[in-house]
Amino acid sequence: SFRAFGQIIVGAKSIESVVLEGDGVGHEQIVCLQKFLYTNTTLRGINFTDTKLDRSSSMLLTDFLSGNSLLRVLDLSSNSGVDDDSIETVLTAISLGGSQLSSLNICDAHFDGVEDLIGDNGSITTAGVRTITAFISQTPSLVTICLKMRSLNDEGVRALSDVIGGKDCKISRLEISGTFGDDGMQCIAEALKSNRSLRTIDVGNSLNLSDAACHAILEVASVNANTSWKQIMASNNTLRSIYLKSQPPPLLVSQDIRNALRNITNVDPIPTLKQKVWQHLDSNIEDLSYTKLESQHMPHLLSFVTERGGINSLFRLISSRNNIPILFSHPTPERQHMESIMNKIALENATLRAMLESERKFNDNLYKENNSLRSLYEGDIADDETVATTIVTPLLPEVAQNRRCLCCRRGGPLSKLWECFR
Repeated sequence: SFRAFGQIIVGAKSIESVVLEGDGVGHEQIVCLQKFLYTNTTLRGINFTDTKLDRSSSMLLTDFLSGNSLLRVLDLSSNSGVDDDSIETVLTAISLGGSQLSSLNICDAHFDGVEDLIGDNGSITTAGVRTITAFISQTPSLVTICLKMRSLNDEGVRALSDVIGGKDCKISRLEISGTFGDDGMQCIAEALKSNRSLRTIDVGNSLNLSDAACHAILEVASVNANTSWKQIMASNNTLRSIYLKSQPPPLLVSQDIRNALRNITNVDPIPTLKQKVWQHLDSNIEDLSYTKLESQHMPHLLSFVTERGGINSLFRLISSRNNIPILFSHPTPERQHMESIMNKIALENATLRAMLESERKFNDNLYKENNSLRSLYEGDIADDETVATTIVTPLLPEVAQNRRCLCCRRGGPLSKLWECFR
């Protein structure tokens, strides 16, 4: 009957999703569907739930997966035969096919309650988890991820957080269950500081998850009156829901933390970054010096305050003495550029001034030497004052006509007196 069904649907162009569920689906049944899958060009989703899919049967899917670029949804849930090799075969084929997968669901079989955390690992080991996280990191089109595996430990969650913190991340829903604890969730909290897409985090079974990790999530996701400026700048503005499910006893997450996480889900609407910033600025508007804003931020700050709080808030901002350093003391980029040029010119002027002073002193020394040589050339003159008067006297035009020669005592024009002096 399954073979007949497979023959009937060969060539069907309206089938976009196939769900295969139950232990009646195994290698033979996939062989019956192989021709349909290979020739289909419209299938966008395929689901294997609680089937006998294993290493050999997954090989039958490679032609379909590597040849279908339209596939968007892959669900491999509760298939006890799916191991590391099966995972690698399927994900490698999808990568080769170039499909822009948007939803990935991989879950261990018989991994429903907290009691399933204790005992042997599932068929997917840590090596399989590394294969999955590597595929996720190379598939930026993913929007929904559900990973529920016993081998999903702190290392695996850390690899997921690297993807979540990336600038190209589009993941909006993340469901994880495993043997991870505080270390893994703290990595998620750190990734949330730069994430701009995640809306929902669903934490199922986990080990050793305590208040510390949950508090780290709360610091990033929630804002209150005591939140610092630094925390606001590092806060997440897209997360809408955090669900924390079962834990094996003893419970390490307090009820207060659970309530706080639940309150994030209940907040409607979730405050945006602008709302968080304004709430903080409005409470501290008379002293924003600690924000270390620079001059290029001032026009945006003044415009933002005016838009949110009006003229009264703007007046409170600019009239506070505490805000003077950030409003008026920071030089503009143009002023900094001109200041460097002026400093260079001032240094060159100082150098030229020193050279001029040195030249002046050199000229003064030459002048003195010339005078000394001249005196020697003119002969011995006993009275230096008389010589000085003799030299200077002909050079005073205002009294030149009334001077008398010192040697012959004759009066007359300056030219004649000078000839007598010579």
